[in-house]
Amino acid sequence: MAEFTIHNVRFYDFEPKAIQCMAYEDETDRLALSRADGSIEIWNCKHKPFMQLVLPASDEEASVEGLAWCNDRLFSVGLHGYVLEYDLSLCTVKSKTAVTGGPTWCVALSPDKTKLAAGTEEGYVCLFDIFSNSLLYNKTLEKQEGRILSISWHCSNNYIVTGSINCVRLWSLKEGRVTRCSFAHGKNQEIIVWCVKILDDMTIVSGDSRGIVCFWDSALGTLIESVQTHKADVLCLAVALDQTYLSAAGVEPTIVRVSLVKTGGKAGKKSRWVASVKLKLHSHDIRALALSKDKKLYSGGVDTILGVSWYPPKTVLKIPTPLYPGYISVGNKSESVLLRYKDKLELWRLGKPRETKTTGNYLPIAEDRTKLLELQCDEGDSIQWCALSPEGLWIAYILKGTVKIFQFFHPTVDTQVSIRRVRAISKEIENSRQILWLTEGRLASVTLSGIIQIISISDMEASVENVLKPTNSVVSMVCNSDGNILIITDVKQMITVYDLRKAQETFLPTYDSPVTAVGINPLSSDIIVVYADNTIKEYSLLQKKYTVFSKNFLDSSNSDMLKNTSAIRNVSFDSETGSLILLHDDSSLIVLDKEGKATDTEPQQRNKIKRRGSSHEEKRRGTELSSVETFGKFSFIQRSHQVLYFSHVKGNSVISVELDPVQLHDRLPPTFKVKKYGGV
Repeated sequence: MAEFTIHNVRFYDFEPKAIQCMAYEDETDRLALSRADGSIEIWNCKHKPFMQLVLPASDEEASVEGLAWCNDRLFSVGLHGYVLEYDLSLCTVKSKTAVTGGPTWCVALSPDKTKLAAGTEEGYVCLFDIFSNSLLYNKTLEKQEGRILSISWHCSNNYIVTGSINCVRLWSLKEGRVTRCSFAHGKNQEIIVWCVKILDDMTIVSGDSRGIVCFWDSALGTLIESVQTHKADVLCLAVALDQTYLSAAGVEPTIVRVSLVKTGGKAGKKSRWVASVKLKLHSHDIRALALSKDKKLYSGGVDTILGVSWYPPKTVLKIPTPLYPGYISVGNKSESVLLRYKDKLELWRLGKPRETKTTGNYLPIAEDRTKLLELQCDEGDSIQWCALSPEGLWIAYILKGTVKIFQFFHPTVDTQVSIRRVRAISKEIENSRQILWLTEGRLASVTLSGIIQIISISDMEASVENVLKPTNSVVSMVCNSDGNILIITDVKQMITVYDLRKAQETFLPTYDSPVTAVGINPLSSDIIVVYADNTIKEYSLLQKKYTVFSKNFLDSSNSDMLKNTSAIRNVSFDSETGSLILLHDDSSLIVLDKEGKATDTEPQQRNKIKRRGSSHEEKRRGTELSSVETFGKFSFIQRSHQVLYFSHVKGNSVISVELDPVQLHDRLPPTFKVKKYGGV
């Protein structure tokens, strides 16, 4: 395998946010989860889970306290006091419907998918009717004392159960009555019911601040059974489809399965709820659980990790927060990188090593990395996307939908860094949600209306050169090194290739799996497509069909990639040979050598490469071991840090932007303390 110089960018201050709530849609195998900053991520879980879309926070005070799916439509509630419906194709808010009672803490969809119920701060339960193109207010149930923290529907659509402070209430929508299930509590003790569910047999299940899961008789309002699952608050519950077990989690970061078991007896067979399997997956509070139809449990909370687990057999996957699109842009020819933060942009020139022939060493630095520019936006504004041109001469970013364009002048011996803003913007240029530099002074912009505008800049004036009209809403864009070929993927998982020079478009063959990464070979113009099941396809634009390599090798050796548990995030190429395909997932760098000699399907003996440096470097960096495994023509280089972004830069140089898990853990609040035997 060829040797590359890796620019390890570990100074990027990427800060993932805590997971607030979740909702799973079984029909399309999609998971919606909200973050603490108000953003919503749509994960496709059909094969290997990967983040498919991001709905950015609408404003500074955005909050998402509850989510609900309904026939491919997504609704949310929050402290703003509205029910929001989202346009998933344009990644924007489609409509707002006011809720009686101010801030809203929870929302639930009726089993027949015709109504939404929302619980509010002032003790109201608001019902809404769901129509094909709208959400209309129906009625508000009788006001109750205390805020409504949790809500759930019965399978008959006639009953709603809610959780508040010191009580659980059952609402009969037909009879208009309320059954109250009260807790026995002390004078100065409050019991907060954080989560409630109601089973088909009308048994009410609640999780409270004592760490107890309670089972109630809905007819009498009495306690049937209680299970002490945790030593602190139970924040969330998830009930299996067959209702033979449920999962509980909360402040104590342990997921506990409570199963319904038959005990037997002379009077006949009886059943009781018993705590069974315990799973230690997270390090901090678990705030949300979601259970899919194939019995996979999704969990998330303060530690920002998305957990996936199932039993039997006892299997656990930890998926770190991926980098959102538009956060990093690399100028390949200028060997520079543009990093986006919430309120600023930083442009860095990568360092240069001294020439050396050694392998697996930290190379001595001839020129250290340099921050060339920092662009700060106004207070209260949030940057939505950024892009850097290949030679690093142009910078563009999106602010409130408006495209801001700057010309950048690199420093020389006699001059300093300077920028000049392009102020002559044509009125034809629409508001944008995604941008990509094709060449110097030529920009592709995905507008809020769904079209793609090709913007050219001449004499510091930006104008529309061409307009492309995709069939569906665009998810991602990739172009070749010349900027003449533009590849887009859309919400329907179709891949369209535009030849901008010949004004032609080509549709790639479809495949029964979502697309996770696309790349185009700079020499042959062959397109590499990676899917969610880690299948790799190579398509020839010239011959309009799959290549011989794709048919002879990739179709027969995909089992090597299928063993990988993470989805591929990005595709790039060695621009000099074109035979090396560079991929990456959350924890490893993957190299596919098309011209290399295929080995046996069994992996070669793992090689451990110790990174050596000076004594000062070893003390500063610590000892780092990288393991390399080879499956066929695939080489897997395991990294000790989370890989946020990996791409070829120039010549034999690649860039790897990584996040140290220890750095992330240090930012988290203290976790729940549990006394351990022999510990403190």
